[in-house]
Amino acid sequence: MYLSKSTMTMNRLSLVAVLTGLIVLSAISYMPVASAAVAAPANIHAEAVSSIQQFALSEWTVPTSASQPYGIGVDTNGRVWFTETATNKIARFDPSNNNFTEWNVTTPNSQPHNIFVKLVTIPNGSITQIFFTEFASSKIARFDSSTNNLTEWALPAGSNPAGIYVDENNNIWFAESGRDIIARLTTNTNTLTEWTLPGATSTPGSPSLKPWGIYVQVVTTPTYTNRFVWFTENLGNKIGRIEVTSNRLTIWDLGSLGLGSYQPTDLTIGVFQTLPVAIITNMNNKVSVLGNDTGGGSLYQETALPSLASGPMGLTYDSPRNAAWFAENSVSNIASLNTTNVLAGQLFTPTYCTIAPQSGSPSCTSPSTMTSNNITQTIHRLVGVSNIQSPTSATVGIHQGPINGITEYSLPTNTSRPSYVAVDSSGSVWFTESNLTINRIGRLSIPYIFQLAASPSLQTINPGQSTTFTLNVTLTSGYAQPLQLSLLNTPTGVTAVFNPQSQNPPFSSTLTFTTTNSTPTGTFPMTVQASSGGQIESALITLKIQTPLPPAFDFSIGVTGPTTATVTQGESASFALAVTRLSGSPQNVNLTASGFPSGVSYSFTNPGGSPSFTSTINVFTTVNTPGGTYPITITGTTSGGLTHTATPAPVLTINELPRDFNLSAPVTQLVLVQSSRTATTITLQSIGYFNGNVTLSGAFSPSSGLTVTFTPSTIELQPNGGIAQDSTTITAPKNTVGTYQLTVTGTSSTPSRTHRFTISVQVSPCLIATATYGSELAPQVQFLRDFRDQQIMNTFAGSNFMTAFNAWYYSFSPAVAQYESTSPTARVIAKSVLYPLIGILQISSSTFGLFGFAPEFAALVAGLLAGSLIGLAYFSFPSFCTFWLLKRRLSAQGRGRVMRVMASGFAILLVAFLLSEVFALPVSMMISSAGLVLAAVMASSLLPGLVAIEYFRRKA
Repeated sequence: MYLSKSTMTMNRLSLVAVLTGLIVLSAISYMPVASAAVAAPANIHAEAVSSIQQFALSEWTVPTSASQPYGIGVDTNGRVWFTETATNKIARFDPSNNNFTEWNVTTPNSQPHNIFVKLVTIPNGSITQIFFTEFASSKIARFDSSTNNLTEWALPAGSNPAGIYVDENNNIWFAESGRDIIARLTTNTNTLTEWTLPGATSTPGSPSLKPWGIYVQVVTTPTYTNRFVWFTENLGNKIGRIEVTSNRLTIWDLGSLGLGSYQPTDLTIGVFQTLPVAIITNMNNKVSVLGNDTGGGSLYQETALPSLASGPMGLTYDSPRNAAWFAENSVSNIASLNTTNVLAGQLFTPTYCTIAPQSGSPSCTSPSTMTSNNITQTIHRLVGVSNIQSPTSATVGIHQGPINGITEYSLPTNTSRPSYVAVDSSGSVWFTESNLTINRIGRLSIPYIFQLAASPSLQTINPGQSTTFTLNVTLTSGYAQPLQLSLLNTPTGVTAVFNPQSQNPPFSSTLTFTTTNSTPTGTFPMTVQASSGGQIESALITLKIQTPLPPAFDFSIGVTGPTTATVTQGESASFALAVTRLSGSPQNVNLTASGFPSGVSYSFTNPGGSPSFTSTINVFTTVNTPGGTYPITITGTTSGGLTHTATPAPVLTINELPRDFNLSAPVTQLVLVQSSRTATTITLQSIGYFNGNVTLSGAFSPSSGLTVTFTPSTIELQPNGGIAQDSTTITAPKNTVGTYQLTVTGTSSTPSRTHRFTISVQVSPCLIATATYGSELAPQVQFLRDFRDQQIMNTFAGSNFMTAFNAWYYSFSPAVAQYESTSPTARVIAKSVLYPLIGILQISSSTFGLFGFAPEFAALVAGLLAGSLIGLAYFSFPSFCTFWLLKRRLSAQGRGRVMRVMASGFAILLVAFLLSEVFALPVSMMISSAGLVLAAVMASSLLPGLVAIEYFRRKA
């Protein structure tokens, strides 16, 4: 038609085509593109396929030129729906009358992309609704085919929605490729819920991850229904899944496989051995299959496509054929992956996190949020324009394959650039051809073809015997139809039965032939026919009925005594046997036995000979033989390979010896305070032949911040009363108060035992521990606590000093600690004040270590040093200030008197301390040790001030 136009008209059309191409190229720049170079596929395995097999291809040119058909779907009436990205339209094609109907999308240059066709139930029946994404205008659209109403929802700018899926509740799920978001639109409330993915862009329209394909999988358990939202990250090089009920995000990082950038695009959910699997196209020329979690990861397999740099995209799953169909955009192929034998690959370990606002461990990195907002919908009524286009017909063969389950069908025009595919109810594969100059939709018709094979092809029997042939019916292509098996030329006196005789392929049938003693001998060729869908396939088989040979040697094995025996581990049992010749010339029969568990040995009193003869099998167990009931197979074998087993089979039952352990502790109640820990002992003792590891674990009720550790956590017990102990430490955090139950459980491969403690946690009476808990001073405080408990308290002087000190300290410390526990400000102030004290006490502990050879003397020196430094650090400056203010009233004589009194008092206290040590006087030791420390505090507080005043007086 265009060849008859004038040159000017041609130039105008060329200009329009160029401008349209520029618009389309700007749109395509947002789409995932194929990698430039792809490694050659390794380990390619090609399956057999008929070289003459041809498939019908029909193609229709879209009425609007240069429309760039893109997304495609088929409704329940067999009508084909697709988007026209370049010309801003949605279209429907009815193959029954070759009629196209096109509707202009309201928003100019919206670039409609992916499409989802759904039959929606309404009160008076059902209607077909078309859901699609408007990539350039950042909108979600729904077209009602019964009213021609178009409903649009505007998304935030730069969203660039790509993949789309509509669930059973008509919620629209889609990938916002420009904002790195997975979204759900609840249409009955106009609510937009968005999950921002970790690592998302901060600039809409310039994605970091570029989510593209999406699929919603409904997962049902006896207690709840969840939705798994699968998606691809084209730039992020990942496969993701959101569990909607918990906001749990699972990420499979394809980059971690170390094989470069995959650039995953589209995905769908298929089935492998009744289990759902995710199937993903990758722009690095691979198709990946990912199974659900197995506990330690997911089974993963990837297949390199036979055609290099093919640009796979546009997945759909064809359940009747167990196949995933997709387009190879760069090389103009339509391809399929047979999922019957996938998932034989590696284990792929994902990572997990939880998207806020729901809490989980671990939390996803920022930004990663789930938000909901209401958005506005607009409704427009569209007017369609219809046009009938005649198809062009051709036949295509298989271009390559099957290779590793991949079959490729090459389109006649190698620049057509197919984008998306859909499969109708008859099994035909529809696709869009997006090249602006090609501008077509196509249909690849897969014919129904099956094959029949018989195994073996020949069977030989005697009159009166039976035999079988196995008939394998395989489905080569198309959708299966009922198939009937029949047999031609059945011999006289022979009965033939198929099981089954009719079924949908693929299936196997057993053909059983039964003869009588009067059946004539001879060789009988027969034909098995399989008929289905107008196709008939045949297989030749031959039944040979020969004259019986003289009786061959045969024998039997019987158990002449009891056929069952019960023993305890470590005991033995025996069974009496009789081997009897039934026919033929004598031959030697050798006896063997099997079916025993580990740790069992056996011997025959007569392991072989020429029947008839008797024998006894003696069976020996050990204390470690697994208990249970074991049928024993006793086999007799001749040199010619004839075998028989004993009938009935003897049965050995092995009872286990006692194997258990006890778990105990010296206490059932423990009391500790906040910011502290306590220890106890768990004792384990084996019972009987128990021999193995016991693992200890603990659980608190109610759940709290308390923790329990076991040293060691796994204990090996020796049998017959072996005893082992474990050190158990219980730690209470700062903010935990109350009564708790701790259940300690010891678990082995067989029994499990528990012990329960009642834990009472009280507010810490120590203001120092409360102020420093969880801070950088906590390790030093714990060190000083250990120094006090393990060294100072082990001396006579130190223990009596601590008695006096505790009486004073705990008269006010609990009240201060209670206040600190409720006031963060008070804790900060107290911690600041305690910094010098903790340093002084660490110096004191080091001094104690220097005199460790004399602990009582070391305690005295450490106490005097600590008191002196405390007075110097905390009280010397205030005393100096006081003396300065009173310097005119404080004479030199007065200062001397103060020093003499202090020296006298110190001498008296030191004598009392020495007498208390010699005569072990507790009360005297409490008074003298406390007095010495106070004297040291007072001396270091006053002496620096007095010396300074005297110095300044002389200078004056």
